[in-house]
Amino acid sequence: MNLTVVKGLLRKTQVQIDTAESGYECLHMATKEKYDIIFLDHRMPGIDGIETLHRMKALPGSLNGETPVVALTANAVSGAREEYMKAGFDGYLTKPIDSSQLETMMIKFLPAEKVSLGEGTETAQPPVPKAPSLPAWLSDVEGISTADGVKNCGSEEAYLDALAVFAEHIVPGAKEIVRFYEEGDWENYTVKVHALKSSARIIGARELSDRARRLEDAGNKGYIDEIKSGTEPLVQLYLGYAQKLDPIMPKKPEPDAADLPPIDSAALAEAYETLREVAASFDYDTMMFVLDSLAAYSLPEEDSKRIGELREAAAGPDWDRIGTLVASNTASRG
Repeated sequence: MNLTVVKGLLRKTQVQIDTAESGYECLHMATKEKYDIIFLDHRMPGIDGIETLHRMKALPGSLNGETPVVALTANAVSGAREEYMKAGFDGYLTKPIDSSQLETMMIKFLPAEKVSLGEGTETAQPPVPKAPSLPAWLSDVEGISTADGVKNCGSEEAYLDALAVFAEHIVPGAKEIVRFYEEGDWENYTVKVHALKSSARIIGARELSDRARRLEDAGNKGYIDEIKSGTEPLVQLYLGYAQKLDPIMPKKPEPDAADLPPIDSAALAEAYETLREVAASFDYDTMMFVLDSLAAYSLPEEDSKRIGELREAAAGPDWDRIGTLVASNTASRG
Protein backbone atom coordinates (compact mmCIF):
# COMPACT_ATOMS: atom_id res chain seq x y z
CA MET A 1 0.00 0.00 0.00
CA ASN A 2 2.89 2.37 0.75
CA LEU A 3 4.19 1.63 -2.75
CA THR A 4 0.82 2.60 -4.23
CA VAL A 5 0.79 5.88 -2.31
CA VAL A 6 4.35 6.87 -3.20
CA LYS A 7 3.81 6.05 -6.87
CA GLY A 8 0.69 8.21 -6.75
CA LEU A 9 2.60 11.11 -5.20
CA LEU A 10 5.30 10.82 -7.88
CA ARG A 11 2.93 10.36 -10.82
CA LYS A 12 3.41 13.90 -12.15
CA THR A 13 7.21 13.96 -11.79
CA GLN A 14 7.81 11.65 -14.78
CA VAL A 15 10.46 9.70 -12.88
CA GLN A 16 10.93 6.03 -13.73
CA ILE A 17 10.05 3.89 -10.72
CA ASP A 18 10.91 0.32 -9.77
CA THR A 19 9.37 -1.16 -6.63
CA ALA A 20 10.36 -4.00 -4.31
CA GLU A 21 8.03 -5.87 -1.95
CA SER A 22 10.72 -6.67 0.65
CA GLY A 23 14.30 -6.08 1.70
CA TYR A 24 15.30 -9.33 0.03
CA GLU A 25 13.80 -8.25 -3.28
CA CYS A 26 15.50 -4.87 -2.94
CA LEU A 27 18.90 -6.59 -2.62
CA HIS A 28 18.19 -8.70 -5.69
CA MET A 29 17.21 -5.64 -7.74
CA ALA A 30 20.20 -3.64 -6.49
CA THR A 31 22.52 -6.18 -8.14
CA LYS A 32 20.81 -5.73 -11.51
CA GLU A 33 20.26 -1.97 -11.85
CA LYS A 34 22.04 1.26 -10.91
CA TYR A 35 19.54 3.66 -9.31
CA ASP A 36 19.72 7.42 -8.78
CA ILE A 37 17.87 7.33 -5.46
CA ILE A 38 16.35 4.60 -3.27
CA PHE A 39 13.53 5.05 -0.75
CA LEU A 40 13.69 2.25 1.81
CA ASP A 41 11.09 1.44 4.46
CA HIS A 42 12.49 0.86 7.94
CA ARG A 43 10.06 -1.69 9.36
CA MET A 44 9.67 -4.74 7.14
CA PRO A 45 9.22 -8.48 7.76
CA GLY A 46 12.31 -10.63 7.28
CA ILE A 47 15.10 -8.06 7.22
CA ASP A 48 14.36 -4.44 8.10
CA GLY A 49 15.49 -1.36 6.24
CA ILE A 50 18.66 -0.82 8.24
CA GLU A 51 19.88 -4.37 7.68
CA THR A 52 18.87 -4.15 4.01
CA LEU A 53 20.92 -0.95 3.66
CA HIS A 54 23.99 -2.51 5.30
CA ARG A 55 23.75 -5.64 3.14
CA MET A 56 23.32 -3.56 -0.02
CA LYS A 57 26.37 -1.45 0.75
CA ALA A 58 28.40 -4.63 1.39
CA LEU A 59 27.45 -6.37 -1.87
CA PRO A 60 30.59 -7.26 -3.88
CA GLY A 61 30.88 -4.86 -6.78
CA SER A 62 27.68 -3.15 -5.63
CA LEU A 63 26.02 -1.04 -8.31
CA ASN A 64 24.38 1.08 -5.59
CA GLY A 65 27.12 1.43 -3.02
CA GLU A 66 27.07 5.21 -3.49
CA THR A 67 23.36 5.63 -4.30
CA PRO A 68 21.56 8.03 -1.90
CA VAL A 69 19.16 6.03 0.28
CA VAL A 70 16.28 7.71 2.13
CA ALA A 71 14.57 5.97 5.04
CA LEU A 72 10.78 5.91 5.27
CA THR A 73 9.34 5.59 8.76
CA ALA A 74 5.98 5.89 10.47
CA ASN A 75 7.67 6.85 13.75
CA ALA A 76 8.37 10.56 14.03
CA VAL A 77 10.29 10.57 17.31
CA SER A 78 12.98 12.79 18.76
CA GLY A 79 16.44 11.82 17.57
CA ALA A 80 15.14 9.85 14.57
CA ARG A 81 17.21 11.85 12.08
CA GLU A 82 20.42 11.18 13.99
CA GLU A 83 19.54 7.48 14.27
CA TYR A 84 19.07 7.09 10.52
CA MET A 85 22.12 9.16 9.62
CA LYS A 86 24.21 7.03 11.98
CA ALA A 87 22.83 3.88 10.35
CA GLY A 88 24.06 5.12 6.96
CA PHE A 89 20.97 6.67 5.39
CA ASP A 90 21.30 9.96 3.51
CA GLY A 91 17.91 11.28 4.66
CA TYR A 92 14.54 10.23 6.06
CA LEU A 93 10.85 10.96 5.59
CA THR A 94 7.97 10.23 7.94
CA LYS A 95 4.72 8.57 6.85
CA PRO A 96 2.18 9.60 5.75
CA ILE A 97 4.59 11.17 3.27
CA ASP A 98 4.20 14.85 2.48
CA SER A 99 4.46 15.27 -1.30
CA SER A 100 6.36 18.57 -1.12
CA GLN A 101 8.94 17.04 1.26
CA LEU A 102 9.25 14.03 -1.03
CA GLU A 103 9.93 16.22 -4.05
CA THR A 104 12.39 18.36 -2.07
CA MET A 105 14.29 15.21 -1.11
CA MET A 106 14.44 14.11 -4.75
CA ILE A 107 15.64 17.53 -5.91
CA LYS A 108 18.39 17.35 -3.28
CA PHE A 109 19.72 13.91 -4.20
CA LEU A 110 18.98 13.31 -7.89
CA PRO A 111 21.75 14.17 -10.39
CA ALA A 112 21.36 17.82 -11.38
CA GLU A 113 21.18 16.98 -15.09
CA LYS A 114 18.09 14.84 -14.44
CA VAL A 115 16.13 17.54 -12.62
CA SER A 116 14.05 20.17 -14.40
CA LEU A 117 12.23 22.62 -12.15
CA GLY A 118 9.10 24.38 -13.33
CA GLU A 119 8.24 27.88 -12.18
CA GLY A 120 7.36 27.86 -8.50
CA THR A 121 8.25 24.16 -8.06
CA GLU A 122 10.09 24.68 -4.81
CA THR A 123 7.34 26.64 -3.07
CA ALA A 124 4.04 25.60 -4.60
CA GLN A 125 1.87 23.27 -2.55
CA PRO A 126 0.00 20.57 -4.48
CA PRO A 127 -3.74 21.25 -4.54
CA VAL A 128 -5.90 18.94 -2.45
CA PRO A 129 -8.82 17.73 -4.58
CA LYS A 130 -12.28 18.24 -3.16
CA ALA A 131 -14.39 15.36 -1.91
CA PRO A 132 -17.51 15.56 -4.14
CA SER A 133 -15.95 13.51 -6.97
CA LEU A 134 -15.35 10.58 -4.59
CA PRO A 135 -18.04 7.86 -4.61
CA ALA A 136 -21.05 9.03 -2.61
CA TRP A 137 -21.15 5.88 -0.47
CA LEU A 138 -17.62 6.53 0.77
CA SER A 139 -18.71 9.56 2.80
CA ASP A 140 -21.01 7.27 4.79
CA VAL A 141 -18.26 4.81 5.80
CA GLU A 142 -17.92 5.10 9.56
CA GLY A 143 -14.39 5.45 10.86
CA ILE A 144 -12.76 6.88 7.72
CA SER A 145 -11.85 10.51 7.10
CA THR A 146 -11.74 10.93 3.33
CA ALA A 147 -10.23 14.41 3.76
CA ASP A 148 -7.25 12.91 5.61
CA GLY A 149 -6.95 10.15 3.03
CA VAL A 150 -6.92 12.46 0.01
CA LYS A 151 -4.37 14.71 1.70
CA ASN A 152 -2.11 11.76 2.53
CA CYS A 153 -2.29 10.29 -0.98
CA GLY A 154 -1.99 13.54 -2.92
CA SER A 155 -5.08 13.15 -5.10
CA GLU A 156 -8.49 11.51 -5.18
CA GLU A 157 -7.30 9.07 -7.84
CA ALA A 158 -4.34 7.96 -5.73
CA TYR A 159 -6.58 7.75 -2.65
CA LEU A 160 -9.01 5.40 -4.40
CA ASP A 161 -6.07 3.25 -5.54
CA ALA A 162 -4.80 3.10 -1.95
CA LEU A 163 -8.25 2.23 -0.61
CA ALA A 164 -8.52 -0.64 -3.10
CA VAL A 165 -5.14 -2.01 -2.00
CA PHE A 166 -6.10 -1.63 1.65
CA ALA A 167 -9.42 -3.43 1.11
CA GLU A 168 -7.78 -6.25 -0.84
CA HIS A 169 -5.36 -6.98 2.00
CA ILE A 170 -7.79 -6.83 4.94
CA VAL A 171 -8.55 -10.56 5.21
CA PRO A 172 -5.01 -11.88 4.58
CA GLY A 173 -3.60 -9.07 6.77
CA ALA A 174 -5.88 -9.96 9.67
CA LYS A 175 -5.02 -13.64 9.29
CA GLU A 176 -1.30 -12.86 9.52
CA ILE A 177 -1.76 -10.81 12.69
CA VAL A 178 -3.77 -13.64 14.25
CA ARG A 179 -1.24 -16.27 13.14
CA PHE A 180 1.71 -14.44 14.66
CA TYR A 181 -0.33 -13.82 17.82
CA GLU A 182 -1.22 -17.50 18.17
CA GLU A 183 2.39 -18.54 17.54
CA GLY A 184 3.67 -16.05 20.10
CA ASP A 185 5.92 -14.55 17.42
CA TRP A 186 5.90 -11.09 18.94
CA GLU A 187 8.60 -9.70 16.64
CA ASN A 188 6.64 -10.34 13.43
CA TYR A 189 3.38 -9.52 15.20
CA THR A 190 4.80 -6.09 16.02
CA VAL A 191 5.93 -5.58 12.42
CA LYS A 192 2.43 -6.40 11.15
CA VAL A 193 0.57 -4.07 13.53
CA HIS A 194 3.14 -1.40 12.71
CA ALA A 195 2.28 -1.81 9.01
CA LEU A 196 -1.43 -1.66 9.81
CA LYS A 197 -0.89 1.50 11.84
CA SER A 198 0.69 3.14 8.81
CA SER A 199 -1.76 1.92 6.14
CA ALA A 200 -4.82 2.72 8.27
CA ARG A 201 -3.53 6.23 8.90
CA ILE A 202 -2.92 6.72 5.17
CA ILE A 203 -6.57 5.99 4.26
CA GLY A 204 -7.87 8.09 7.18
CA ALA A 205 -8.94 5.22 9.50
CA ARG A 206 -7.87 6.98 12.68
CA GLU A 207 -9.23 4.64 15.37
CA LEU A 208 -7.82 1.56 13.62
CA SER A 209 -4.45 3.28 13.28
CA ASP A 210 -4.44 4.32 16.95
CA ARG A 211 -5.28 0.79 18.14
CA ALA A 212 -2.51 -0.65 15.97
CA ARG A 213 -0.08 1.97 17.30
CA ARG A 214 -0.84 1.02 20.92
CA LEU A 215 -0.27 -2.66 20.15
CA GLU A 216 2.94 -1.83 18.32
CA ASP A 217 4.16 0.01 21.41
CA ALA A 218 3.15 -2.98 23.55
CA GLY A 219 5.07 -5.32 21.25
CA ASN A 220 8.19 -3.15 21.33
CA LYS A 221 8.07 -3.02 25.13
CA GLY A 222 7.12 -6.66 25.67
CA TYR A 223 3.74 -5.91 27.28
CA ILE A 224 2.18 -9.27 26.41
CA ASP A 225 -0.91 -8.81 28.61
CA GLU A 226 -1.77 -5.65 26.69
CA ILE A 227 -1.31 -7.50 23.40
CA LYS A 228 -3.62 -10.29 24.59
CA SER A 229 -6.36 -7.89 25.61
CA GLY A 230 -6.09 -5.64 22.58
CA THR A 231 -5.62 -8.01 19.65
CA GLU A 232 -9.17 -9.32 19.28
CA PRO A 233 -10.79 -5.83 19.28
CA LEU A 234 -8.19 -4.70 16.74
CA VAL A 235 -8.82 -7.65 14.43
CA GLN A 236 -12.59 -7.28 14.64
CA LEU A 237 -12.38 -3.57 13.82
CA TYR A 238 -9.97 -4.32 10.96
CA LEU A 239 -12.17 -7.05 9.46
CA GLY A 240 -15.20 -4.76 9.73
CA TYR A 241 -13.72 -2.64 6.95
CA ALA A 242 -13.87 -5.59 4.53
CA GLN A 243 -17.64 -5.16 4.25
CA LYS A 244 -17.53 -1.36 4.44
CA LEU A 245 -15.08 -1.13 1.54
CA ASP A 246 -16.50 -3.98 -0.53
CA PRO A 247 -17.93 -1.60 -3.19
CA ILE A 248 -14.43 -0.44 -4.10
CA MET A 249 -13.20 -3.96 -4.78
CA PRO A 250 -13.12 -4.96 -8.46
CA LYS A 251 -15.65 -7.70 -9.03
CA LYS A 252 -14.19 -10.64 -10.90
CA PRO A 253 -16.46 -13.46 -12.04
CA GLU A 254 -15.47 -16.69 -10.38
CA PRO A 255 -14.84 -19.42 -12.94
CA ASP A 256 -16.82 -22.61 -12.48
CA ALA A 257 -14.31 -25.28 -11.52
CA ALA A 258 -16.36 -27.80 -13.48
CA ASP A 259 -15.65 -25.84 -16.67
CA LEU A 260 -11.89 -25.76 -16.13
CA PRO A 261 -9.65 -28.41 -17.68
CA PRO A 262 -7.74 -30.64 -15.23
CA ILE A 263 -4.05 -29.86 -15.00
CA ASP A 264 -1.50 -32.37 -16.21
CA SER A 265 0.53 -33.83 -13.32
CA ALA A 266 3.82 -32.99 -15.05
CA ALA A 267 2.72 -29.38 -15.59
CA LEU A 268 1.68 -29.09 -11.94
CA ALA A 269 5.04 -30.49 -10.81
CA GLU A 270 6.81 -27.98 -13.07
CA ALA A 271 4.72 -25.14 -11.60
CA TYR A 272 5.72 -26.13 -8.07
CA GLU A 273 9.37 -26.34 -9.07
CA THR A 274 9.17 -22.84 -10.55
CA LEU A 275 7.49 -21.56 -7.37
CA ARG A 276 10.29 -23.11 -5.30
CA GLU A 277 12.90 -21.29 -7.41
CA VAL A 278 11.15 -17.91 -7.34
CA ALA A 279 10.57 -18.21 -3.58
CA ALA A 280 14.32 -18.65 -3.13
CA SER A 281 15.04 -15.56 -5.26
CA PHE A 282 12.09 -13.46 -3.99
CA ASP A 283 10.85 -13.00 -7.57
CA TYR A 284 7.35 -11.67 -6.84
CA ASP A 285 6.29 -11.00 -10.43
CA THR A 286 7.11 -14.52 -11.64
CA MET A 287 5.43 -16.05 -8.61
CA MET A 288 2.18 -14.18 -9.34
CA PHE A 289 2.41 -15.15 -13.02
CA VAL A 290 2.61 -18.84 -12.06
CA LEU A 291 -0.25 -18.56 -9.55
CA ASP A 292 -2.44 -16.74 -12.08
CA SER A 293 -1.63 -19.39 -14.71
CA LEU A 294 -2.74 -22.16 -12.33
CA ALA A 295 -6.12 -20.42 -11.93
CA ALA A 296 -6.98 -21.57 -15.47
CA TYR A 297 -6.99 -25.23 -14.40
CA SER A 298 -8.93 -27.52 -12.12
CA LEU A 299 -6.56 -28.65 -9.36
CA PRO A 300 -6.71 -31.61 -6.98
CA GLU A 301 -8.30 -30.60 -3.67
CA GLU A 302 -5.05 -30.60 -1.67
CA ASP A 303 -3.21 -28.58 -4.32
CA SER A 304 -6.09 -26.13 -4.65
CA LYS A 305 -5.92 -25.49 -0.91
CA ARG A 306 -2.14 -25.04 -1.01
CA ILE A 307 -2.29 -22.62 -3.94
CA GLY A 308 -4.93 -20.62 -2.04
CA GLU A 309 -2.61 -20.45 0.97
CA LEU A 310 0.24 -19.35 -1.31
CA ARG A 311 -1.93 -16.52 -2.64
CA GLU A 312 -2.68 -15.38 0.92
CA ALA A 313 1.04 -15.48 1.77
CA ALA A 314 1.83 -13.57 -1.43
CA ALA A 315 -0.40 -10.70 -0.28
CA GLY A 316 2.26 -9.86 2.35
CA PRO A 317 4.38 -11.06 0.76
CA ASP A 318 5.36 -13.46 3.56
CA TRP A 319 8.41 -15.10 2.00
CA ASP A 320 9.04 -17.39 4.97
CA ARG A 321 5.55 -18.86 4.73
CA ILE A 322 5.77 -19.08 0.93
CA GLY A 323 9.00 -21.06 1.28
CA THR A 324 7.42 -23.36 3.89
CA LEU A 325 4.37 -24.05 1.73
CA VAL A 326 6.45 -24.82 -1.34
CA ALA A 327 8.83 -26.99 0.67
CA SER A 328 5.93 -28.95 2.19
CA ASN A 329 4.66 -29.71 -1.29
CA THR A 330 8.12 -30.90 -2.36
CA ALA A 331 8.30 -33.13 0.69
CA SER A 332 4.81 -34.57 0.16
CA ARG A 333 5.59 -35.37 -3.47
CA GLY A 334 9.17 -36.42 -2.89
